[in-house]
Amino acid sequence: MRNKEVKLPAAFKEDIRRAVEILKESGCTDIFLFGSLGEGKVRDGSDIDIAIRGCPPGKFFHLLGKLLLALDHSVDLVNLDSQDAFARYLEKEGRILKIG
Repeated sequence: MRNKEVKLPAAFKEDIRRAVEILKESGCTDIFLFGSLGEGKVRDGSDIDIAIRGCPPGKFFHLLGKLLLALDHSVDLVNLDSQDAFARYLEKEGRILKIG
């Protein structure tokens, strides 16, 4: 996990704030940014890549749908509590930035 500051474009700041609010209110304990936004390499067509820990059981897809409806940008959501190979890769490589 990285703790560096990332300069986020204004167009994404409000969506990220809303995403953190939605996820925290739903019970997620840790929220991370990864991908182009997490690396500070935003380009046209960038989406918001979010990884979470502590998602209440059975709520993952409900939360993904809620984010897709509430945000102006497309979002990808990864559950770090799952045994998914990509989730393990993100944690192992330390390519996540804690945002909530």
